[in-house]
Amino acid sequence: MVSLVLALVSGAVLSGAFAPLNWWFLLPLAVAIFLYAVTKTRRPFLVSFVFAASFNFLTLKWSGIYVGLVPVLFLVILQSAFYLPLGFISYKRNRYSRIWLVLPVLLLADELRSIFPFGGFGWNRLAFSQADSPYINVARLLGDASLTFLAVSLGIAFYLLWAKAQLLSVALIAIITTLAIFIPTPALNQGSVNVLAIQGNVPELGLDFNSRAEEVFSYHLRQTNAALEQIDAQPDVIVWPENSVDVDPFVNVQVGQKISDLARRSKTPIIVGAVLKTSKGPQNASIMWSSQGEVVSQYLKRSLTPFGEYIPLRSIANRVTPLTKKVIDFLPGNQVVLHKVGESVVAPIICYEIIDDSAVRSITRDSDFILVQTNNATFADSGQSMQQLNISRIRAVENNKWIVSVSTTGVSAIIDNGGNIQDITDQNVGTYISSDVQTSSEISLANKLGDWSSILCIFLAAIIYIGKRRQNA
Repeated sequence: MVSLVLALVSGAVLSGAFAPLNWWFLLPLAVAIFLYAVTKTRRPFLVSFVFAASFNFLTLKWSGIYVGLVPVLFLVILQSAFYLPLGFISYKRNRYSRIWLVLPVLLLADELRSIFPFGGFGWNRLAFSQADSPYINVARLLGDASLTFLAVSLGIAFYLLWAKAQLLSVALIAIITTLAIFIPTPALNQGSVNVLAIQGNVPELGLDFNSRAEEVFSYHLRQTNAALEQIDAQPDVIVWPENSVDVDPFVNVQVGQKISDLARRSKTPIIVGAVLKTSKGPQNASIMWSSQGEVVSQYLKRSLTPFGEYIPLRSIANRVTPLTKKVIDFLPGNQVVLHKVGESVVAPIICYEIIDDSAVRSITRDSDFILVQTNNATFADSGQSMQQLNISRIRAVENNKWIVSVSTTGVSAIIDNGGNIQDITDQNVGTYISSDVQTSSEISLANKLGDWSSILCIFLAAIIYIGKRRQNA
């Protein structure tokens, strides 16, 4: 019973590493508590599941704000199943070597749940809680998985220190983590782009904000005109969030004309998030108008949100919640399209795509900075927006690029290539950010390595586990 209570506690502690608390150091503490719990129980797999369920529910409970508890429980159960192999740690033989099994298992679980099923759901991957960690720059070299590697290793060190066992391992972990802290943030000296990011807000939060699509467009148009009157510097580009134009600007000629007029009047190109209507279904798009009011580039979202932009297993999903019947399946894009602002290249990432490793890498590789267009109106007043911002902060470091993250309702922010927030808005207000964004065409090592960085981290973790097991055999 004590172990089950500790499993609940460790999961809750782990959730505190994520937004809204953002206490990154709780991840290693949670691992240490879990290790104690799982090594003191006769029901290790139940303890592992309770730990994971507690963690997943507390970090993802925002997903049920408007759809209810049942879909959230299905999500939590599915996500927690990936942590069941942690139960193998409990075997008494070679006790202190077996605790190292937590490292490869957690790394592998994070990677698997990011790709399976339905394209995966890696929203609360452990690395995404480490945006404020002092060793964040290691992600530039070995990707986000290396953050999980270090944080979990620290958790193992805490447990071993408490148990007064394998103190040499504790010392090595401390040395490696300290070295990672001193990895510098590269200076970007290739130029800058002045960005005016518009957070227009919505008339009312919730699932039905789309029914007032033209009103949302009007909010963003009005906020842009107000911002242009208030700022001193002429922006190089104006950016609007996902769903800021939730009607097809090519079908609704009046809306399209207003965007074109805005670009010409302000003598500034504008990038908006719009929903396009086709005979086969809607598409989520990032569209750029030039300063002459002409459409010059259009990117279609490639990684769609399961159960949000399309419904997998629709016949089963309809039995879970009737809300799925309201979801019209979107069509994914299949091409990388970049926007050009002067001499700078902008990589558009639309909302959910920020958690897709391959989507992020492929579109950022040839860019100078990243634009994340998102819509948080459905989950406002929850931890969702700040969780997504922390993911963007990790991506900024991982790809060595500045990021402009713009949301309909907030938070919107400017993030530098060290993952630091340079400017940020409040939620649920109409406002804007006007800022210079540093540019760089250099490709980070993590981006070049791609999936191999995660594979390398898992391989190293497995080697450590096997080595410790043989050492204590």
